[in-house]
Amino acid sequence: MSSEILEKIEELVEEGDVASLRSFLAGLDPYLVKEILERVSPELRVKIIPHIPLHNMSSIISKFSEELLGEIASLKGLDELLELINKMPVDEAVDLIQKLPPKTGSKILSLLPSHKAKEISELLKYPPESIGGIMTTRIPVFKSSITVEEVIKEYLTKESAGAYDKHNYVYAVDADGKLIGWIEVKSLLTKPRNKQLKEVISKIPAIVEPFSDREVAARLAVTYDLSELPVVDRDGRLLGIVTLDDVLDVAVAEFSEDLIKFGGFTDVIRSSYISADIRSVITRRVPPILFLYLMNAITGSIIASFVGVIERVAVLAAFLPMLADNSGNIGSQASTFIIRSLALGEVGPKDFIKVLRKEVLTSLCMASILLPIAFMIAFTITYLSYGGNLLSATHVGLVVSAALLVSMLLTDIIGSLLPLLLAKLQVDPAGVSAPIITTIGDIVTAVTYFTTAVYLLS
Repeated sequence: MSSEILEKIEELVEEGDVASLRSFLAGLDPYLVKEILERVSPELRVKIIPHIPLHNMSSIISKFSEELLGEIASLKGLDELLELINKMPVDEAVDLIQKLPPKTGSKILSLLPSHKAKEISELLKYPPESIGGIMTTRIPVFKSSITVEEVIKEYLTKESAGAYDKHNYVYAVDADGKLIGWIEVKSLLTKPRNKQLKEVISKIPAIVEPFSDREVAARLAVTYDLSELPVVDRDGRLLGIVTLDDVLDVAVAEFSEDLIKFGGFTDVIRSSYISADIRSVITRRVPPILFLYLMNAITGSIIASFVGVIERVAVLAAFLPMLADNSGNIGSQASTFIIRSLALGEVGPKDFIKVLRKEVLTSLCMASILLPIAFMIAFTITYLSYGGNLLSATHVGLVVSAALLVSMLLTDIIGSLLPLLLAKLQVDPAGVSAPIITTIGDIVTAVTYFTTAVYLLS
Protein backbone atom coordinates (compact mmCIF):
# COMPACT_ATOMS: atom_id res chain seq x y z
CA MET A 1 0.00 0.00 0.00
CA SER A 2 1.47 3.34 -1.05
CA SER A 3 1.76 6.18 1.44
CA GLU A 4 0.11 8.50 -1.10
CA ILE A 5 -3.18 6.58 -0.89
CA LEU A 6 -3.21 6.70 2.89
CA GLU A 7 -2.32 10.39 2.89
CA LYS A 8 -5.16 11.08 0.43
CA ILE A 9 -7.66 9.28 2.69
CA GLU A 10 -6.43 11.16 5.77
CA GLU A 11 -6.70 14.44 3.86
CA LEU A 12 -10.31 13.75 2.77
CA VAL A 13 -11.27 12.72 6.31
CA GLU A 14 -9.77 15.91 7.79
CA GLU A 15 -11.55 18.05 5.19
CA GLY A 16 -14.85 16.27 5.86
CA ASP A 17 -15.34 15.75 2.11
CA VAL A 18 -17.65 12.73 2.45
CA ALA A 19 -18.62 12.50 -1.23
CA SER A 20 -15.01 12.53 -2.44
CA LEU A 21 -13.98 10.04 0.26
CA ARG A 22 -16.77 7.64 -0.72
CA SER A 23 -15.88 7.98 -4.40
CA PHE A 24 -12.16 7.47 -3.73
CA LEU A 25 -12.76 4.34 -1.63
CA ALA A 26 -15.13 2.93 -4.25
CA GLY A 27 -12.37 3.15 -6.85
CA LEU A 28 -9.86 1.16 -4.81
CA ASP A 29 -9.27 -2.57 -5.12
CA PRO A 30 -11.16 -4.45 -2.35
CA TYR A 31 -7.95 -6.10 -1.13
CA LEU A 32 -6.34 -2.68 -0.81
CA VAL A 33 -9.31 -1.41 1.20
CA LYS A 34 -8.94 -4.43 3.51
CA GLU A 35 -5.25 -3.66 3.99
CA ILE A 36 -6.03 -0.01 4.73
CA LEU A 37 -8.60 -0.94 7.38
CA GLU A 38 -6.13 -3.32 9.02
CA ARG A 39 -3.26 -0.82 9.07
CA VAL A 40 -4.83 2.49 10.08
CA SER A 41 -5.41 3.56 13.67
CA PRO A 42 -8.76 2.68 15.31
CA GLU A 43 -9.65 6.39 15.39
CA LEU A 44 -9.19 6.79 11.63
CA ARG A 45 -10.83 3.45 10.85
CA VAL A 46 -14.03 4.55 12.59
CA LYS A 47 -14.18 7.54 10.25
CA ILE A 48 -13.51 5.48 7.10
CA ILE A 49 -15.84 2.49 7.56
CA PRO A 50 -19.18 4.37 7.19
CA HIS A 51 -18.17 5.46 3.68
CA ILE A 52 -17.01 2.09 2.29
CA PRO A 53 -19.40 0.61 -0.31
CA LEU A 54 -19.80 -2.93 1.04
CA HIS A 55 -21.12 -4.29 -2.25
CA ASN A 56 -17.59 -3.81 -3.65
CA MET A 57 -16.19 -5.98 -0.84
CA SER A 58 -18.38 -9.06 -1.36
CA SER A 59 -15.50 -11.22 -2.63
CA ILE A 60 -13.31 -10.77 0.44
CA ILE A 61 -15.41 -9.50 3.35
CA SER A 62 -15.73 -13.01 4.82
CA LYS A 63 -11.93 -12.96 5.23
CA PHE A 64 -12.03 -9.92 7.53
CA SER A 65 -11.16 -10.44 11.19
CA GLU A 66 -13.94 -10.75 13.77
CA GLU A 67 -12.91 -7.44 15.36
CA LEU A 68 -13.08 -5.60 12.05
CA LEU A 69 -16.43 -7.13 11.11
CA GLY A 70 -17.80 -6.17 14.51
CA GLU A 71 -16.84 -2.54 13.84
CA ILE A 72 -18.39 -2.68 10.36
CA ALA A 73 -21.64 -4.10 11.75
CA SER A 74 -21.92 -1.37 14.38
CA LEU A 75 -20.97 1.50 12.05
CA LYS A 76 -22.76 0.46 8.85
CA GLY A 77 -25.95 -0.96 10.28
CA LEU A 78 -27.86 -4.05 9.12
CA ASP A 79 -29.25 -2.87 5.79
CA GLU A 80 -26.02 -2.96 3.79
CA LEU A 81 -24.87 -6.19 5.45
CA LEU A 82 -28.23 -7.80 4.77
CA GLU A 83 -28.15 -6.84 1.10
CA LEU A 84 -24.57 -8.08 0.79
CA ILE A 85 -25.19 -11.45 2.48
CA ASN A 86 -28.30 -12.05 0.39
CA LYS A 87 -26.18 -11.84 -2.78
CA MET A 88 -23.20 -13.85 -1.49
CA PRO A 89 -22.60 -17.57 -2.13
CA VAL A 90 -23.99 -19.56 0.78
CA ASP A 91 -20.63 -20.85 2.04
CA GLU A 92 -19.16 -17.34 2.11
CA ALA A 93 -22.30 -15.99 3.79
CA VAL A 94 -21.91 -18.66 6.48
CA ASP A 95 -18.27 -17.67 7.07
CA LEU A 96 -19.29 -14.03 7.39
CA ILE A 97 -22.20 -14.67 9.78
CA GLN A 98 -20.01 -16.88 11.99
CA LYS A 99 -17.61 -13.96 12.46
CA LEU A 100 -20.27 -11.36 13.21
CA PRO A 101 -21.43 -10.69 16.78
CA PRO A 102 -24.04 -13.39 17.67
CA LYS A 103 -26.91 -10.92 18.03
CA THR A 104 -26.11 -9.33 14.67
CA GLY A 105 -25.89 -12.73 12.96
CA SER A 106 -29.22 -13.88 14.41
CA LYS A 107 -30.92 -10.63 13.39
CA ILE A 108 -29.65 -10.92 9.81
CA LEU A 109 -30.86 -14.53 9.57
CA SER A 110 -34.33 -13.48 10.67
CA LEU A 111 -34.46 -10.78 7.96
CA LEU A 112 -33.15 -12.88 5.05
CA PRO A 113 -35.52 -14.53 2.54
CA SER A 114 -36.68 -17.87 3.96
CA HIS A 115 -34.93 -20.04 1.34
CA LYS A 116 -31.60 -18.24 1.85
CA ALA A 117 -31.93 -18.34 5.63
CA LYS A 118 -32.66 -22.08 5.49
CA GLU A 119 -29.58 -22.80 3.36
CA ILE A 120 -27.36 -20.78 5.68
CA SER A 121 -28.86 -22.32 8.83
CA GLU A 122 -28.16 -25.81 7.48
CA LEU A 123 -24.46 -25.00 7.26
CA LEU A 124 -24.31 -23.09 10.54
CA LYS A 125 -25.00 -26.33 12.42
CA TYR A 126 -21.49 -27.48 11.55
CA PRO A 127 -18.54 -26.34 13.71
CA PRO A 128 -16.63 -23.36 12.23
CA GLU A 129 -13.42 -25.41 11.93
CA SER A 130 -15.16 -28.27 10.12
CA ILE A 131 -15.49 -28.93 6.40
CA GLY A 132 -19.25 -28.47 6.67
CA GLY A 133 -18.62 -24.89 7.72
CA ILE A 134 -17.06 -23.99 4.36
CA MET A 135 -18.94 -26.21 1.91
CA THR A 136 -21.43 -24.93 -0.65
CA THR A 137 -24.68 -26.78 -1.35
CA ARG A 138 -25.67 -24.93 -4.54
CA ILE A 139 -24.12 -27.38 -7.02
CA PRO A 140 -25.37 -29.30 -10.09
CA VAL A 141 -26.62 -32.70 -8.91
CA PHE A 142 -28.57 -35.10 -11.15
CA LYS A 143 -29.95 -38.61 -11.00
CA SER A 144 -27.60 -41.01 -12.73
CA SER A 145 -30.43 -42.61 -14.71
CA ILE A 146 -31.33 -39.57 -16.85
CA THR A 147 -29.76 -38.87 -20.23
CA VAL A 148 -26.90 -36.51 -20.99
CA GLU A 149 -29.29 -34.40 -23.07
CA GLU A 150 -31.65 -33.97 -20.10
CA VAL A 151 -28.75 -33.09 -17.82
CA ILE A 152 -27.36 -30.44 -20.18
CA LYS A 153 -30.77 -28.87 -20.77
CA GLU A 154 -31.57 -28.59 -17.05
CA TYR A 155 -28.02 -27.54 -16.18
CA LEU A 156 -27.96 -24.66 -18.67
CA THR A 157 -31.38 -23.46 -17.51
CA LYS A 158 -30.36 -23.40 -13.84
CA GLU A 159 -26.91 -22.00 -14.56
CA SER A 160 -28.37 -19.05 -16.45
CA ALA A 161 -30.74 -18.44 -13.53
CA GLY A 162 -27.81 -18.28 -11.07
CA ALA A 163 -28.82 -21.45 -9.23
CA TYR A 164 -25.26 -22.67 -8.75
CA ASP A 165 -22.24 -21.36 -6.88
CA LYS A 166 -18.69 -21.86 -8.18
CA HIS A 167 -18.10 -25.41 -9.46
CA ASN A 168 -16.33 -27.42 -12.18
CA TYR A 169 -18.18 -30.73 -12.09
CA VAL A 170 -21.65 -32.19 -12.50
CA TYR A 171 -22.44 -34.77 -9.82
CA ALA A 172 -24.39 -38.00 -10.29
CA VAL A 173 -26.38 -39.63 -7.48
CA ASP A 174 -28.56 -42.72 -7.25
CA ALA A 175 -32.23 -42.83 -6.27
CA ASP A 176 -31.28 -42.47 -2.57
CA GLY A 177 -29.08 -39.43 -3.17
CA LYS A 178 -25.83 -41.38 -2.73
CA LEU A 179 -22.90 -40.04 -4.70
CA ILE A 180 -21.70 -42.41 -7.44
CA GLY A 181 -19.52 -40.21 -9.66
CA TRP A 182 -18.82 -36.92 -11.41
CA ILE A 183 -17.92 -35.43 -14.77
CA GLU A 184 -16.38 -32.09 -15.72
CA VAL A 185 -18.90 -29.68 -17.23
CA LYS A 186 -16.78 -29.08 -20.35
CA SER A 187 -16.40 -32.85 -20.81
CA LEU A 188 -20.14 -33.44 -20.39
CA LEU A 189 -20.92 -31.17 -23.33
CA THR A 190 -18.93 -33.46 -25.66
CA LYS A 191 -20.65 -36.71 -24.66
CA PRO A 192 -23.35 -38.45 -26.78
CA ARG A 193 -26.72 -36.95 -25.87
CA ASN A 194 -28.56 -40.29 -25.77
CA LYS A 195 -26.30 -41.90 -23.15
CA GLN A 196 -27.32 -42.06 -19.50
CA LEU A 197 -25.36 -39.93 -17.06
CA LYS A 198 -24.06 -43.01 -15.22
CA GLU A 199 -22.40 -44.18 -18.45
CA VAL A 200 -20.20 -41.09 -18.83
CA ILE A 201 -19.23 -40.27 -15.25
CA SER A 202 -15.93 -41.23 -13.61
CA LYS A 203 -15.03 -42.35 -10.12
CA ILE A 204 -14.22 -39.64 -7.59
CA PRO A 205 -10.73 -40.11 -6.09
CA ALA A 206 -11.45 -38.52 -2.71
CA ILE A 207 -14.42 -37.47 -0.61
CA VAL A 208 -14.77 -35.86 2.81
CA GLU A 209 -17.35 -35.80 5.61
CA PRO A 210 -18.85 -32.55 6.94
CA PHE A 211 -17.57 -32.90 10.51
CA SER A 212 -13.99 -33.61 9.44
CA ASP A 213 -11.35 -30.96 10.11
CA ARG A 214 -10.68 -28.47 7.33
CA GLU A 215 -7.04 -29.55 7.15
CA VAL A 216 -8.25 -32.94 5.89
CA ALA A 217 -9.77 -31.27 2.82
CA ALA A 218 -6.62 -29.22 2.22
CA ARG A 219 -4.46 -32.34 2.39
CA LEU A 220 -6.69 -34.36 0.03
CA ALA A 221 -6.99 -31.53 -2.49
CA VAL A 222 -3.21 -31.20 -2.65
CA THR A 223 -2.60 -34.97 -2.75
CA TYR A 224 -5.07 -35.66 -5.58
CA ASP A 225 -4.70 -32.30 -7.36
CA LEU A 226 -8.44 -31.55 -7.16
CA SER A 227 -10.19 -28.24 -7.75
CA GLU A 228 -13.10 -29.29 -5.53
CA LEU A 229 -14.03 -32.05 -3.10
CA PRO A 230 -17.49 -33.60 -2.61
CA VAL A 231 -18.83 -33.69 0.94
CA VAL A 232 -20.94 -36.72 1.89
CA ASP A 233 -22.63 -37.97 5.04
CA ARG A 234 -21.86 -41.32 6.64
CA ASP A 235 -24.29 -43.06 4.30
CA GLY A 236 -22.57 -41.61 1.24
CA ARG A 237 -25.30 -39.08 0.39
CA LEU A 238 -24.01 -35.94 -1.29
CA LEU A 239 -24.30 -32.81 0.88
CA GLY A 240 -22.20 -30.28 -1.02
CA ILE A 241 -18.63 -29.49 -2.08
CA VAL A 242 -15.59 -27.57 -0.88
CA THR A 243 -13.63 -25.70 -3.56
CA LEU A 244 -9.91 -25.26 -4.02
CA ASP A 245 -10.19 -21.54 -3.19
CA ASP A 246 -11.71 -22.34 0.18
CA VAL A 247 -9.19 -25.12 0.79
CA LEU A 248 -6.25 -22.81 0.04
CA ASP A 249 -7.66 -20.16 2.38
CA VAL A 250 -7.85 -22.84 5.07
CA ALA A 251 -4.32 -24.06 4.38
CA VAL A 252 -2.91 -20.53 4.69
CA ALA A 253 -4.93 -19.82 7.84
CA GLU A 254 -3.87 -23.10 9.46
CA PHE A 255 -0.23 -22.48 8.56
CA SER A 256 -0.36 -18.98 10.06
CA GLU A 257 -2.01 -20.31 13.20
CA ASP A 258 0.50 -23.13 13.59
CA LEU A 259 3.38 -20.72 12.99
CA ILE A 260 2.11 -18.39 15.71
CA LYS A 261 1.64 -21.27 18.15
CA PHE A 262 5.06 -22.64 17.30
CA GLY A 263 6.48 -19.23 18.11
CA GLY A 264 5.33 -19.59 21.71
CA PHE A 265 1.84 -18.07 21.84
CA THR A 266 -0.76 -19.68 24.07
CA ASP A 267 -3.53 -18.30 21.87
CA VAL A 268 -3.82 -17.01 18.33
CA ILE A 269 -4.34 -13.32 17.61
CA ARG A 270 -7.05 -13.33 14.95
CA SER A 271 -6.59 -9.78 13.71
CA SER A 272 -3.64 -8.50 11.71
CA TYR A 273 -0.42 -7.38 13.40
CA ILE A 274 -1.01 -3.67 12.73
CA SER A 275 -4.64 -3.57 13.89
CA ALA A 276 -4.16 -5.92 16.86
CA ASP A 277 -4.77 -4.16 20.17
CA ILE A 278 -1.58 -3.85 22.25
CA ARG A 279 -3.35 -5.20 25.33
CA SER A 280 -4.44 -8.37 23.50
CA VAL A 281 -0.91 -8.87 22.15
CA ILE A 282 0.55 -8.52 25.65
CA THR A 283 -1.94 -10.93 27.24
CA ARG A 284 -1.00 -13.56 24.66
CA ARG A 285 2.76 -13.04 24.77
CA VAL A 286 3.37 -12.75 28.51
CA PRO A 287 1.97 -16.15 29.73
CA PRO A 288 4.31 -18.32 27.61
CA ILE A 289 7.27 -16.16 28.65
CA LEU A 290 6.33 -16.61 32.33
CA PHE A 291 6.08 -20.34 31.71
CA LEU A 292 9.56 -20.32 30.19
CA TYR A 293 10.80 -18.41 33.26
CA LEU A 294 9.62 -21.35 35.36
CA MET A 295 11.30 -23.84 33.02
CA ASN A 296 14.54 -21.83 33.07
CA ALA A 297 14.39 -21.68 36.85
CA ILE A 298 14.52 -25.47 36.80
CA THR A 299 17.56 -25.30 34.50
CA GLY A 300 19.19 -22.76 36.82
CA SER A 301 18.61 -24.91 39.90
CA ILE A 302 20.17 -27.90 38.12
CA ILE A 303 23.27 -25.87 37.22
CA ALA A 304 23.46 -24.48 40.77
CA SER A 305 23.49 -28.02 42.19
CA PHE A 306 26.74 -28.65 40.28
CA VAL A 307 28.44 -25.47 41.46
CA GLY A 308 31.20 -27.52 43.10
CA VAL A 309 32.17 -29.07 39.77
CA ILE A 310 32.14 -25.67 38.07
CA GLU A 311 34.38 -24.19 40.77
CA ARG A 312 36.93 -26.98 40.30
CA VAL A 313 36.84 -26.87 36.48
CA ALA A 314 35.57 -23.38 35.65
CA VAL A 315 36.15 -23.80 31.93
CA LEU A 316 33.18 -26.20 31.81
CA ALA A 317 30.84 -23.20 31.98
CA ALA A 318 32.28 -21.89 28.71
CA PHE A 319 30.84 -24.78 26.71
CA LEU A 320 27.34 -24.90 28.19
CA PRO A 321 25.87 -22.32 25.73
CA MET A 322 27.23 -24.29 22.76
CA LEU A 323 25.76 -27.55 24.04
CA ALA A 324 22.42 -25.97 24.98
CA ASP A 325 22.03 -24.28 21.58
CA ASN A 326 23.00 -27.49 19.82
CA SER A 327 20.44 -29.64 21.63
CA GLY A 328 17.73 -26.98 21.41
CA ASN A 329 18.20 -26.59 17.67
CA ILE A 330 18.20 -30.34 17.09
CA GLY A 331 15.01 -30.77 19.12
CA SER A 332 13.32 -27.91 17.26
CA GLN A 333 14.40 -29.31 13.89
CA ALA A 334 13.02 -32.74 14.76
CA SER A 335 9.68 -31.37 16.00
CA THR A 336 9.34 -29.14 12.91
CA PHE A 337 9.84 -32.09 10.55
CA ILE A 338 7.37 -34.28 12.45
CA ILE A 339 4.69 -31.56 12.77
CA ARG A 340 4.95 -30.93 9.02
CA SER A 341 4.71 -34.67 8.29
CA LEU A 342 1.68 -34.96 10.59
CA ALA A 343 -0.03 -32.08 8.77
CA LEU A 344 0.62 -33.72 5.39
CA GLY A 345 -0.54 -37.14 6.61
CA GLU A 346 2.89 -38.68 6.01
CA VAL A 347 3.18 -39.98 9.58
CA GLY A 348 0.83 -40.61 12.49
CA PRO A 349 0.95 -41.84 16.10
CA LYS A 350 1.07 -45.42 14.73
CA ASP A 351 4.51 -44.67 13.26
CA PHE A 352 6.02 -44.16 16.72
CA ILE A 353 8.64 -46.94 16.37
CA LYS A 354 9.56 -45.97 12.79
CA VAL A 355 10.12 -42.36 13.81
CA LEU A 356 12.12 -43.40 16.90
CA ARG A 357 14.37 -45.69 14.85
CA LYS A 358 14.95 -43.06 12.17
CA GLU A 359 15.70 -40.24 14.61
CA VAL A 360 18.14 -42.34 16.64
CA LEU A 361 19.98 -43.28 13.46
CA THR A 362 19.92 -39.65 12.28
CA SER A 363 21.29 -38.41 15.61
CA LEU A 364 24.12 -40.92 15.57
CA CYS A 365 25.08 -39.97 12.01
CA MET A 366 25.00 -36.26 12.90
CA ALA A 367 27.03 -36.98 16.03
CA SER A 368 29.73 -38.66 13.96
CA ILE A 369 30.20 -35.31 12.21
CA LEU A 370 29.69 -32.93 15.14
CA LEU A 371 31.51 -34.78 17.95
CA PRO A 372 35.04 -34.48 16.51
CA ILE A 373 34.46 -30.78 15.89
CA ALA A 374 33.09 -30.23 19.41
CA PHE A 375 36.02 -32.17 20.89
CA MET A 376 38.56 -30.04 19.03
CA ILE A 377 36.84 -26.80 20.09
CA ALA A 378 36.72 -27.85 23.76
CA PHE A 379 40.25 -29.27 23.66
CA THR A 380 41.75 -26.16 22.07
CA ILE A 381 40.04 -23.63 24.37
CA THR A 382 40.89 -25.65 27.50
CA TYR A 383 44.47 -26.25 26.37
CA LEU A 384 45.01 -22.52 25.87
CA SER A 385 43.19 -21.57 29.09
CA TYR A 386 45.18 -24.03 31.26
CA GLY A 387 48.60 -23.13 29.93
CA GLY A 388 49.11 -26.16 27.72
CA ASN A 389 47.79 -28.80 30.15
CA LEU A 390 47.22 -31.68 27.73
CA LEU A 391 45.48 -33.98 30.23
CA SER A 392 42.92 -31.37 31.36
CA ALA A 393 42.20 -30.40 27.77
CA THR A 394 41.62 -34.04 26.84
CA HIS A 395 39.32 -34.62 29.83
CA VAL A 396 37.19 -31.56 29.10
CA GLY A 397 37.05 -32.44 25.40
CA LEU A 398 35.76 -35.91 26.29
CA VAL A 399 33.19 -34.46 28.71
CA VAL A 400 31.86 -32.05 26.08
CA SER A 401 31.76 -34.77 23.41
CA ALA A 402 30.01 -37.30 25.64
CA ALA A 403 27.47 -34.73 26.84
CA LEU A 404 26.86 -33.64 23.26
CA LEU A 405 26.12 -37.22 22.18
CA VAL A 406 23.70 -37.91 25.03
CA SER A 407 21.90 -34.54 24.81
CA MET A 408 21.60 -34.83 21.01
CA LEU A 409 19.98 -38.25 21.27
CA LEU A 410 17.58 -37.27 24.05
CA THR A 411 16.44 -33.93 22.61
CA ASP A 412 16.06 -35.40 19.12
CA ILE A 413 13.88 -38.18 20.52
CA ILE A 414 11.82 -35.76 22.64
CA GLY A 415 11.41 -33.28 19.78
CA SER A 416 10.23 -35.96 17.35
CA LEU A 417 8.07 -38.13 19.61
CA LEU A 418 6.31 -35.41 21.63
CA PRO A 419 4.27 -34.19 18.61
CA LEU A 420 3.23 -37.80 17.93
CA LEU A 421 2.13 -38.20 21.54
CA LEU A 422 0.12 -34.97 21.40
CA ALA A 423 -1.48 -36.06 18.12
CA LYS A 424 -2.45 -39.33 19.81
CA LEU A 425 -4.08 -37.31 22.62
CA GLN A 426 -5.81 -35.14 19.97
CA VAL A 427 -3.88 -32.04 21.05
CA ASP A 428 -2.58 -29.67 18.35
CA PRO A 429 1.11 -30.62 17.89
CA ALA A 430 1.89 -27.04 16.88
CA GLY A 431 1.48 -26.27 20.58
CA VAL A 432 4.90 -27.91 20.99
CA SER A 433 6.43 -24.53 20.36
CA ALA A 434 10.07 -23.91 19.59
CA PRO A 435 10.75 -22.09 22.90
CA ILE A 436 9.40 -25.02 24.91
CA ILE A 437 11.42 -27.58 22.96
CA THR A 438 14.51 -25.39 23.35
CA THR A 439 13.98 -25.07 27.10
CA ILE A 440 13.54 -28.83 27.47
CA GLY A 441 16.79 -29.15 25.56
CA ASP A 442 18.49 -26.80 28.03
CA ILE A 443 17.35 -28.92 30.98
CA VAL A 444 18.44 -32.17 29.35
CA THR A 445 21.79 -30.66 28.38
CA ALA A 446 22.52 -29.28 31.85
CA VAL A 447 21.77 -32.62 33.51
CA THR A 448 23.75 -34.73 31.03
CA TYR A 449 26.67 -32.30 30.81
CA PHE A 450 27.38 -31.94 34.50
CA THR A 451 26.56 -35.56 35.32
CA THR A 452 29.04 -36.63 32.66
CA ALA A 453 31.57 -34.14 34.04
CA VAL A 454 31.23 -35.54 37.56
CA TYR A 455 31.66 -39.09 36.27
CA LEU A 456 34.62 -38.48 33.94
CA LEU A 457 36.50 -35.94 36.04
CA SER A 458 36.17 -37.79 39.35
